[in-house]
Amino acid sequence: MRVWLYLGIAVCLAGIGAVLHGAVPSSRDAKIVQSANPEDGKVIGGVFVSDYFNLSYRLSDELTEGLAGPPPSQSGYYVLGTWVPKRDFAGTVLIVAQDMFFAPDPSDDVKNVVAEFRQVMSAVDGMTIDREPVPVSVGGYPGYRIDFSGVGLFRSTFAIEIRCHVVTDPVPECLKDYASENIVSRVEPEGVGAKAVSIPVRMIVATDGSVKHVHVIRASAAQRRNIEEAVRQWKFKPYVKQGHPVEVETGVMFNLKPANT
Repeated sequence: MRVWLYLGIAVCLAGIGAVLHGAVPSSRDAKIVQSANPEDGKVIGGVFVSDYFNLSYRLSDELTEGLAGPPPSQSGYYVLGTWVPKRDFAGTVLIVAQDMFFAPDPSDDVKNVVAEFRQVMSAVDGMTIDREPVPVSVGGYPGYRIDFSGVGLFRSTFAIEIRCHVVTDPVPECLKDYASENIVSRVEPEGVGAKAVSIPVRMIVATDGSVKHVHVIRASAAQRRNIEEAVRQWKFKPYVKQGHPVEVETGVMFNLKPANT
């Protein structure tokens, strides 16, 4: 199964004739400092930039940043940004991403994700599918668009498939179960708190098998510190592709035990 990130751009518009403002070019065209994690996106000169996803979105002059979304969920669901009208209501924009290492029901490709989304929306009372899913290209990435309406609002959702996280150059290979099958040595993180907890973690394995980047998706400060300290000591078998070692990005769900157990 291919591992990918589901990036959705949900646009809620007042009226069928409204349109989505702005283009979605690659962030390679923006002079920005590379971000480390999905939630590090920012607005620069009227452009929302997520170097992590190598994507940018030019905002309409009529929009301003809305309320910040919640922190990343345990299943790796991120709210990357929200924008609302400065004056009269014309439309809102929500950009989200789903980490497919930890998605509750991972699909093989973006087409299946959109098909499932369409099925859910069509089953909602008062909701109408105005446009069936059609192929689109957003910032050079392939994906699908679906339009639907209800309760007086018109909505468009764009789902695009993006390569694994843009953290290093070259881009790491995405392998879901690499940690469980190729680890040579590991150090277990110490438990924190009074209850057991599951914590999703992404990591990048360097060409020599060491861990060069750790991204704890959702945890307390103490849990994050313990996991990062432990995982940076892990050692893997180097991943070889076409006769050469390459970096690998993979995900691990940690089941931390309570402290002092």
